[in-house]
Amino acid sequence: TNDIACLDAGEITFPLTIRKKEDGDYFYPLGMDGKKKLSDFLIDGRFSLPDKEKILVMKSGDRIAWVMGYRIDNRFRITETTKKVLMIKLRSSAR
Repeated sequence: TNDIACLDAGEITFPLTIRKKEDGDYFYPLGMDGKKKLSDFLIDGRFSLPDKEKILVMKSGDRIAWVMGYRIDNRFRITETTKKVLMIKLRSSAR
């Protein structure tokens, strides 16, 4: 998994929100052309049902910026025109 997301801060709309995945969610996975349903991304990644139920997404406005721990949205990637980077790190909860 990827516990750090580096995003183009200029593309971010605050506040960022975090929620569980919902039916109909889609994003533009980094490294892929076009949009993909989140459900298809999870099927292609061979996620187990318990793992699918734990998936969280971070949203910027109405767009998914990060499938947390897995893949950022291509629209928020760092490019040669990026002026500021927003780095977010996942912490595992203490048990």
